[in-house]
Amino acid sequence: MFRLIAIAVCLFTLSGCVNLNSLSMTQVPEARSNLISASAHDWNFLGFVFDNDFVDEAVSELKQKCEGGKLQGVLTKHQTTAYLLVFKREVIASGYCNKA
Repeated sequence: MFRLIAIAVCLFTLSGCVNLNSLSMTQVPEARSNLISASAHDWNFLGFVFDNDFVDEAVSELKQKCEGGKLQGVLTKHQTTAYLLVFKREVIASGYCNKA
């Protein structure tokens, strides 16, 4: 019986609910051969947010992956996953790196 209760508690606390907060996309280029992506996240307790600095990490990583090229067709997603009292906010960005 204890094992059953322990498994139920684990499943309840480890499961999450994902919410897609926003989605944006720039114009998709004709040449789409080099798809790159980057992501960054942060954690908060009870939904208290003090900064959005983690977004800059994803932008920097995406720019680094396309150094010397032109970044086009950028798709960004901002999603939140809730785990009981803790929330994971995540930004996922992908785009096409076209080198001249």
